[in-house]
Amino acid sequence: MPKTTSLVSFVLATIAGVFLLISGIHGPTEIYETIIEFLPLFTQNQQILQIANTLATILITIALAGGLAVIAGGVLILLGRVGTGKFVISIGIGSVLLWLVTLAVALITTQSVDAVISEYSMTGSAGIVLAIAAGTIAK
Repeated sequence: MPKTTSLVSFVLATIAGVFLLISGIHGPTEIYETIIEFLPLFTQNQQILQIANTLATILITIALAGGLAVIAGGVLILLGRVGTGKFVISIGIGSVLLWLVTLAVALITTQSVDAVISEYSMTGSAGIVLAIAAGTIAK
């Protein structure tokens, strides 16, 4: 029988994943692409570049399927793989700090809550908040 916290985390992650899939919000694929673009400036070692490209491709794939990654993270938490589940959830929702900063900048520059709500749908925002809660509750 799974622990109550694991079950609650799983349920929250599942709901969050569905919300993220509906809204189309995903993780920070642009960050991974930028790292791969600028990495050759720091090293010319082809093995390191190939490994970095492979890792970035995996991370981009997981991030693009943000909602599915959040649901998979919830399943991992339910199965007792809490650390791995939290990691997969964080990849799926992207950088929370980056999202909050973007939201704050949008609110400050537009001074319109309506514009921010239309840009970051309530469904997507609720999905991110629920995914954060799922990762936080998991023990």
